[in-house]
Amino acid sequence: MLKKLTAFLTAAVMVTSVASIPVLTSYADTNSTTEKRVMEKLDRGTVAVKTNGGVYLSWRLLGTESLTNQAFDIYRDSEKIYTTGEHDATCYTDSKGTADNKYTVVPKGEAIDKTEAVDVWTTNTTYKGRSVAYKDIAFKVPDGGKTPTDEEYTYTANDMSVGDLDGDGEYEYIVKWDPSNSKDNSDMGYTGKVYLDAYELDGTLLWRIDLGVNIRAGAHYTQYMVYDFDGDGKSEVILKTAPGSKDGEGNYVSKAGKNITKGDDAKDYRNSSGLLMDKDGGPEYLTVFNGETGAAMQTVDFDPPRSILTSSEWGDSYANRSERYLAAVAYLDGVHPSVVMTRGYYTYVYAAAYTWDGTDLKEQWLSTNTPTEENGGTGCTVKYADGTSKNNTNKTLYAQGAHSVSVADVDNDGYDEIIFGSAVLDHDGTVLTYDGRGHGDAEHVSDFDNDGKQEIFMAHEAGKHNADIIPYAVDIKRYNGDIMLQAAKGDIGRGIMDNVDDEYALSSGNLSLFWSVAADGIYNQAGKKVGDIPNTNGSKMENFAVYWDGDLGRELLDGNKLVKYSIKSGAERIYYNRKNETLPGSINNGTKSNACLTADLFGDWREEIVLRHDDGVRIYFSTIPTDYRLTTLMHDSQYRCAIAWQNVGYNQPPHTSYYIGSAALAKDSNGNALNYLAPNTSFTEVTYPDTSSITPRPTIKTTPEPVSVYVTPDADTYLVDGTTAHGSDEELKINQATDCYSSTSPGLKDIKGLGLIRFDLSKYAGKKLTSATLKLYDKFTNTEKRNSDLYLDYCSKNDWDEATVTINDIKTRGENTPLSSLDLQVSPAYNVDYKEISFDVTDVIKEKCTDNLITFTLWTGTGREQVIASKEYSGTDAQGPTLVLEFEGEEPTPTPTVVPTATPTLKPTATPTVVPTATPTLKPTPTPTVVPTATPTLKPTPTPTVVPTATPTLKPTATPTVVPTATPTLKPTATPTVVPAVNPTLKPTATPAVTSTLKPTTIPTAIPTATPNLANNKITAMINSNNKLDVTLDFENVDMNDVNVYVAFKNNGKLVGMKMPQASELKGIDLIDKEYTDIEVYAWDNKQKPYANIVRIVNNVQ
Repeated sequence: MLKKLTAFLTAAVMVTSVASIPVLTSYADTNSTTEKRVMEKLDRGTVAVKTNGGVYLSWRLLGTESLTNQAFDIYRDSEKIYTTGEHDATCYTDSKGTADNKYTVVPKGEAIDKTEAVDVWTTNTTYKGRSVAYKDIAFKVPDGGKTPTDEEYTYTANDMSVGDLDGDGEYEYIVKWDPSNSKDNSDMGYTGKVYLDAYELDGTLLWRIDLGVNIRAGAHYTQYMVYDFDGDGKSEVILKTAPGSKDGEGNYVSKAGKNITKGDDAKDYRNSSGLLMDKDGGPEYLTVFNGETGAAMQTVDFDPPRSILTSSEWGDSYANRSERYLAAVAYLDGVHPSVVMTRGYYTYVYAAAYTWDGTDLKEQWLSTNTPTEENGGTGCTVKYADGTSKNNTNKTLYAQGAHSVSVADVDNDGYDEIIFGSAVLDHDGTVLTYDGRGHGDAEHVSDFDNDGKQEIFMAHEAGKHNADIIPYAVDIKRYNGDIMLQAAKGDIGRGIMDNVDDEYALSSGNLSLFWSVAADGIYNQAGKKVGDIPNTNGSKMENFAVYWDGDLGRELLDGNKLVKYSIKSGAERIYYNRKNETLPGSINNGTKSNACLTADLFGDWREEIVLRHDDGVRIYFSTIPTDYRLTTLMHDSQYRCAIAWQNVGYNQPPHTSYYIGSAALAKDSNGNALNYLAPNTSFTEVTYPDTSSITPRPTIKTTPEPVSVYVTPDADTYLVDGTTAHGSDEELKINQATDCYSSTSPGLKDIKGLGLIRFDLSKYAGKKLTSATLKLYDKFTNTEKRNSDLYLDYCSKNDWDEATVTINDIKTRGENTPLSSLDLQVSPAYNVDYKEISFDVTDVIKEKCTDNLITFTLWTGTGREQVIASKEYSGTDAQGPTLVLEFEGEEPTPTPTVVPTATPTLKPTATPTVVPTATPTLKPTPTPTVVPTATPTLKPTPTPTVVPTATPTLKPTATPTVVPTATPTLKPTATPTVVPAVNPTLKPTATPAVTSTLKPTTIPTAIPTATPNLANNKITAMINSNNKLDVTLDFENVDMNDVNVYVAFKNNGKLVGMKMPQASELKGIDLIDKEYTDIEVYAWDNKQKPYANIVRIVNNVQ
């Protein structure tokens, strides 16, 4: 399929002058693959920077353009000022330029009307004539928090990646937020949640993904791949998720699930050590997110789950080996990108490859790696999507992995391989090569000697070479055998290999140098020590390398220290404000000392350095002119894949597939070096995605949108003895019972407090239930600081009356008892006020709710009492039991109405809106279809259910709207929101004004929670002399830009009109023409929390 290299020049060339040298018509004439790879369609990436010499300009040469024959026109303020030569470097200094100019660079002869002019950067520093420019991006730092053990944590920006998320040719910036208590896998303890943000270069936040409590924070857990996987011109984001993970639109990723293992999105699956262990750690998912919106497009089960092996089989009892993840993007078919996710590398290794076609995340193969047959295992077994499999008992990834991966076509067959430490995973999931040297930290892969083949440099922790056991080593090898080996002492956590001294490489023929943190010097590829290791404030500079100063050698980067190295002169610290300073900015990952990202982000082929700075990042950009002309490194597929995997594990620098150095420069017919490369490894032949036939991406999932309803019990109580009923109590006092669920003596005995909770689900008969979660508020006080498990079981007896039922009415033990075990339990924290807990009761309801009634029982296994808020609970710090049901498709009501009960919501959710689904099936009625109850009271009713509609669901949008349309509008089209009424109870007074005194009535929220304190804020409303409504907000410490005001007009309880004035337009609000009896005024924040109690005007008088 690919690529034996040919001579780059076959015809004689006459040399007359540099400008008129006949050169090749395209870089494809020097080296090319037979298959084009689908890659990003990038824009020109022009950067203009004010320097002492004028304005420095730098721009991309794209992979689809000629390396040898493409000139560019440069415009200043729409006036052409210069045309470059056909193979000039893609940089230029305008000596007459100022900071006020705008610049445009286009291919010679192309109009500029389709290319946006760029402003001049003025953030620039110079040292010894060497200049460094920078661009700051301000981030929005997530709020810190506390762990279940009350440990406080905060957030800093960590690893980053880039992708063209919106298809405009410019990169967006994706950042992982690291909590201050993130952990290595070997450390126990809770961590804060992990967030993933996407930003434009100007600091605009596009979305935030919340991975939830069931994804642990640390370098080895969250590896996220940003790439255009489906060829629609926009990058997606793929990463591991779990129950409780929320996408960029605030939805649980489980809602986008395709045949996933059902979990409880409200449950914390961590154990008391903060670890996710075995089956108790809950389901694990892999989710593909829409890069433009952050919406989860599809979620599948992560393959395989951690429970595929027991803790002892993994080799530890603290979730270390089972929770080591790596990830990569690779062109496994030679043309299109796939994502590869792996689990484990110290012992067992599992690797799965997926494709995303815009609709389905499909697993291509799963590679399972055990010890070789010689060592008592089965080697590598690969299972494919078509049901076939392969097995090789003599090769394996088992115990060979590093803390990172690399991707390259190491065997020149046109398909990418995954370099997995001391083994190489072939494109089909089999093991291509296995040398048995074992685990290591760092690896580098490129054509380091310009021979047309990839070399692998690796720093090992331990292993063997031939028959000799060596404690630690670094080696250079081909995929099928070693070139050389260097032994060294110590745990070699870092090593570097590259062309870091181009002058030496050209003169000696040894094209790359290498060393490690444990080496005694710098070595060439012949194994000869040729120089001393750099020592820069204790750093041996063996970490990263970047192209910076314009020559073809690579500079060294360790954290924020940037060094130019040569064998002759040693290390020279350069590009700072003053000598020996570091680049301003912070480093990541402790001793690993990484920047957030290094990559060729814009401008010519040199790389940018992204460091954490203040609350965001600073992108450093070289303004040193270069004489050399290279295509953007981001159009070399090996380098571009490396940018995708750079955030994985212990970050490693990216490398191109070809050698960069003077030894690889093209030459004219007289043997004179030209200013562009003709290496012995093929350039990537780039093609852009064909977006003409791309179908629109799903926003959430391809199946019908599920609908959630919230059901409260029709009865609840607790049983203690045979004389007293507790159905009217506000709290269920749950206490000890003895578990006797056996075939001979089923049930419970010695009961001291048995809870009963019954739900009537007749309204939902016939609907397809997808999930059911029972939510309770539990209070557990225990001075002994000892936990007490709370058990949830099932009772088949439903004909009980909460007003009279006692322990005598329920047969709790022995033959024919209605009680049966569900094996469901939680361990609430002790000495806490009310805290929400939950049980997944999906299977219970599907199997046991035969007469549309379901009764649950609650008991504890100890004498330590737990208190559950009952449906009669009147406090504001908790609410009664709630059964959250999720159905597939439409909600089972005959008309699209939202019917709130009289019970006030305890904590309103995000935004007071009713948002239509993607494909509404019901036509809007001429009058509002949101009908509150006729006579709500201020006291909760027995059944305070909130039932969403069949078509409009309760989701936050930017602006409330209620009319279902094919494309939901942002402006209200009918009568938005749901506002219940109460009958007039106040006597009229002479002045039609009222000050807010009533608590909020029921408002259609998805999850009612606790009421905020409204004591300090007031709403006043009155009808003025011009028969218009004046509203006054008297709020303390409130940003009025965050206030959403709603004015509801009702006629005897029926909503007939709605206005939503801006906070600046509250005087002289026009009344509606329709007949109404009362007006209600609400003020909510953007999270649907009321700022003040509702105010009401009845018949235009108080």
